[in-house]
Amino acid sequence: MTERTPKVSPALVPRIVRKILVTVLVGGMSYLVTNAFISDDNDDLWSLLLATFISGVIFVVQFLVDVDAQLDALRQEQRVQHRSTHTLVADGFATIHRSGELYGLIEASAMPTDVVTRFAHNAAKAGGEDAPELVRKLVHHEVERVSRFLKELGDTGRAIYEGEDREWLLALALNTQTSLDAISLSTVDARETEFAGGFWMTDLGQRYLKIQRGLVRRGVGVRRIFIMDRSDRQESESFRRVWKWQTEIGIDVRVLADTDAPPTLRGSLSDFILFDDVIYYESNPSPQRGDGIAPMILSTIVVGDQEKVRERAERFRELWGAASPLA
Repeated sequence: MTERTPKVSPALVPRIVRKILVTVLVGGMSYLVTNAFISDDNDDLWSLLLATFISGVIFVVQFLVDVDAQLDALRQEQRVQHRSTHTLVADGFATIHRSGELYGLIEASAMPTDVVTRFAHNAAKAGGEDAPELVRKLVHHEVERVSRFLKELGDTGRAIYEGEDREWLLALALNTQTSLDAISLSTVDARETEFAGGFWMTDLGQRYLKIQRGLVRRGVGVRRIFIMDRSDRQESESFRRVWKWQTEIGIDVRVLADTDAPPTLRGSLSDFILFDDVIYYESNPSPQRGDGIAPMILSTIVVGDQEKVRERAERFRELWGAASPLA
């Protein structure tokens, strides 16, 4: 095995050459000066010894200066490394603390741990560095949207969606366990004159109705009150078709003219759905325009505040008592 010759740093060679040159120069000048002032038989010997001594001192001083500079640079580097290590360790412990705290919150909640883990894994995978920038932005937008929804619902007991939602409605209906009570305003479910082009004819309405059929088969009680703003609506063929669909799958349907609603409730009639008496879903339509165009859904709200839920449950019971089956 051949021995490797140690490599000499390129920056080291000029310093050594400089030291030697300075030492030789100072030594030569010392020799000339001492040789000029010392008059003795052995003047050459004394001049040489003195010049050698001075040169040695100069060389040692240069060496000590370099050593001090290197030590100072080393101290500076150690301080930087210490700060970097301290920051790294502190960040690591902070991350561990946050991870532990997050895991503790998940364990303490009723949320399945594997669901949260899958969500984080899939979000990281879909929005990874290899994904196109547009895909990463889409993933970030969706994660931020879900995070905002969870924060609103957790902090205030309510969440608002601008426009007409479909995911909350279908998810709530799909996971209902005991009861689904709904108030359906004709001004929301139908057009200005008929139900033929209304909510129940849309893809969302059909999927929602299909889920309710599954709920009835599971033994969940589903009740709906259609509140009509005009008496001729309930006589229309399109409404009777909607009524027939719903009664045939086991939904308990009643009809109520808005003028027959209890006086205390007439000014606060709203389109809402109460799920399991623990959360309600409410649509807020735009004002009617009177031109035959269905009102737009301006916003959708989900509320889990139990006091407000009890208010909606009491309102439904009063309206249910005032309503009657379709003749």
